[in-house]
Amino acid sequence: MNKKEFIKVLADRLNKSVEECEVINNILEENFIIGRKNKEKTINSLISKLEISEDEANGIYETFASIITSEIKNKIKHPFKDQD
Repeated sequence: MNKKEFIKVLADRLNKSVEECEVINNILEENFIIGRKNKEKTINSLISKLEISEDEANGIYETFASIITSEIKNKIKHPFKDQD
């Protein structure tokens, strides 16, 4: 999945515009996704830059994490799917 596809999927799952999801994606790219401290830092960045509640920021992060983990699982199950 490339960046544009990821932003489109994120927009669909969050019911937000593509422009908002581009900002969210930029924030997520700034922070490393693995680790509890990094999760907290990412959520705090979402709260401060988007001016949203902690619950909404946590929901965005969880949605992001579920998309990434499902794509990793698909890549492991079908490693050569892109080459078909």
